[in-house]
Amino acid sequence: MQIRKARSTDGAAIAPLIAGIYRDMEMPALADVSDQDLLDMLTHLYARPEYLDDLAQTFVADDAGQVVGVAFGHPAENEEAVNDLLMQVSQAHAGFSVPLELGGETQPGEWYLSMLAVDPQHQDHGIGSQLLGALPQLVGDLAAKLSLNVDDGNPRAAKLYHRQGFARNGRLMIGVHPYQHMVKPIA
Repeated sequence: MQIRKARSTDGAAIAPLIAGIYRDMEMPALADVSDQDLLDMLTHLYARPEYLDDLAQTFVADDAGQVVGVAFGHPAENEEAVNDLLMQVSQAHAGFSVPLELGGETQPGEWYLSMLAVDPQHQDHGIGSQLLGALPQLVGDLAAKLSLNVDDGNPRAAKLYHRQGFARNGRLMIGVHPYQHMVKPIA
């Protein structure tokens, strides 16, 4: 297993992992978007350099050439630009009647882990823990602390984040779900 920066050619493998997160969020903007249109938009989005290693950073867990996990995030000061790009790419896609919009999920000084997903066939093998464990070294020069938001309805993920050293630091609503904001200092 290797944790590495994502490449533009990884977009098609990243898309279904990220799509699962968006579907779990039950975002109204996606109510009429087909699974294929969501995958197509995300494949294009995660092939863009801005999402791979510019405004945001995307890392993958690679098992013998197969992407089995993904971690996507960005410095807090890039949140607006990252979300604007998501909005622009989704708005330009024919399968979206309204653009996909996010925002207001970070605090200053954080590198925000927006998305963490592991292929369902590879879960329970420590891949999520490996991705989380690699982040301080991978993004330590971008911020003083890591942050993320965990859905109150996902206690399994909250337990993983606690084991990895994240502590609660507030609450917020994302879409229709309440979330805990969690932070971890980068040593």
